[in-house]
Amino acid sequence: MAVVVTVVIALVLAVCGCVGFGVLGSFVDGSTNSGQPFDPEFDEPDGGFAEEPTEAAPPAPVATPSGGPGRFTVVYEVTGTATVDVQFYDANADFFQFDGVRSPWRMALTANDRERVQIIASPVGSGEASCRITIDGKVVSEDSGEYGATCFGW
Repeated sequence: MAVVVTVVIALVLAVCGCVGFGVLGSFVDGSTNSGQPFDPEFDEPDGGFAEEPTEAAPPAPVATPSGGPGRFTVVYEVTGTATVDVQFYDANADFFQFDGVRSPWRMALTANDRERVQIIASPVGSGEASCRITIDGKVVSEDSGEYGATCFGW
């Protein structure tokens, strides 16, 4: 009789142990509900976060003023021994900065205000940079230097 009681106790413990390990395993592998609702804005099925909204692309420089065709034609030119940072005004007199531009760089536009015809070229790292502004086919400004160059259209 003692052998039968021992076998029954062993079987009960084995069944309880299997059930216990199954419940414990569901807690460990995360398959149970955490009590927090699914939010499709932040949760993805793969466990990651939903894609963040992307920022709008920055505006591109314009080659023609918004007020009309422009009174004169401008050509910006930049050269350097390596890549350069370029700062300039576009046709609407909006200021732009492009970092790490490959040399040579050129942009043609029409403009109405010569005071907003400017360009600055700075070498990235060591080297030289130069700039040139042509208005209606005539070179009006040129500059070059080890630390950068600045050209004006007036």
